[in-house]
Amino acid sequence: MPGLQAQLRQRTFGDYGHFLNHRQAISHCGRYLVYDTRNADSDIAKTTRIESLDLNDNSVRILYDTHSQSIHGPGVGAVVCHPLRSTLVFIHGLTHCDELQPYAMTRRFGACLHVEPSDPNSNPTSKLVSIESRSLQTTIPWGVLRGGTHAHSFSPDGRWISFTYNDALAPEHRTVGFAIVDRWDCDSDARTELHPPKFEEEFKGIGWAALILVPDQAIESAREECWVPHPTLKQLAFLGRVPNQSQNPDDRWIDEVFLAQLPAHADRWPRMLDQQTPVAHRSGAQLASPPGIQIRRLTHTESEPYPGVQGPRHWLMASTCGTWIYTLRKDPQGTVRIVRVSVPDAQEDSQEDSNSEWISNNEESITHPPAIDAATGRISYLTGKRLTILDTTTGQEIPVAWDTDAMDTIVGPVQFLGESRGIFWNARPFGSPWLQIWTALLQ
Repeated sequence: MPGLQAQLRQRTFGDYGHFLNHRQAISHCGRYLVYDTRNADSDIAKTTRIESLDLNDNSVRILYDTHSQSIHGPGVGAVVCHPLRSTLVFIHGLTHCDELQPYAMTRRFGACLHVEPSDPNSNPTSKLVSIESRSLQTTIPWGVLRGGTHAHSFSPDGRWISFTYNDALAPEHRTVGFAIVDRWDCDSDARTELHPPKFEEEFKGIGWAALILVPDQAIESAREECWVPHPTLKQLAFLGRVPNQSQNPDDRWIDEVFLAQLPAHADRWPRMLDQQTPVAHRSGAQLASPPGIQIRRLTHTESEPYPGVQGPRHWLMASTCGTWIYTLRKDPQGTVRIVRVSVPDAQEDSQEDSNSEWISNNEESITHPPAIDAATGRISYLTGKRLTILDTTTGQEIPVAWDTDAMDTIVGPVQFLGESRGIFWNARPFGSPWLQIWTALLQ
């Protein structure tokens, strides 16, 4: 089968890291890539900057800087772009960090920054807001959180943000949640002047935030969520960690695919639940979830030779039509391949399993997170340094010829540029320790 040709182009050259998020790293106009200056995934605590790369002229611009060199925080990272406007959201650690109170999974928030990358004279760091409100009180009102958020992702309409969450009183139980933001240009007192910023233990945000579910014995934790399009409802797919019920389990827990379907009136929760306090979860240490959320388990893989979602850490992906959820699993031979899981209709009461099938035909295991092109439905995946483009509509798999000798280590997924123009990714050049950004046109 004829393949695609990709002419590599290294785009950044600074002697520091250039770390792209695994999704939504390209601006709504398609001209800019945004990233943080980590050189490794675990380096958020000591990372200070958010930057942008202009794909037209290769210019780099600092969009935000904590002006702190402390290894304990606050730290920034994992920046994503709003789908319709020049607004960014990224992880930001609480601002009073030191050796005794360092950056941690419960001590961070979703920072929101409006920026005009095309205007070099604008000052994007003059204002910063938090998406969620934060309080450490035992009893807090609806819409307020008591922990840390990360892995933020915009819904297609840009009004909702999903995230992964760890509660300060139950940090071991990771779960997923969302925030509703009605106005991105809000001038409320949530806005805080920088130099230095003040986001300490409690503060007000511009969004109304809540959890999709509270972990329990049935679902020990939830993570790696994605938005699933629907004409009238908000839906989030996520990986739920459940007990392994197989006869001879190698692992006590396995990850299965779940779907959270929010009620049609979910966008009215901020008004419906205003000034009310949720009934505490029976654990006494965790927040509650808003009423009316339906959680469906879509996969049951305990009887498979390799149960549960497998392969490199990755986030779920959904088709633009909302029909399919994509993830990775091992086939009976132990090869990590791409699986698609059908999405049930919101009106169906059937509890039967969704249809699930492997759709990639790779003979060697996928080694990196896959990425999806929302415009075309194509999925990219890597087996080592070999890149393949999978057309989910036709099932055709197209190998990509590129110069692997130019790159040492590829990190993260190979993502798609807008309008199917090409691809972008992170890799270290041979002979360099620094993570750089690369692009290529597909021909």
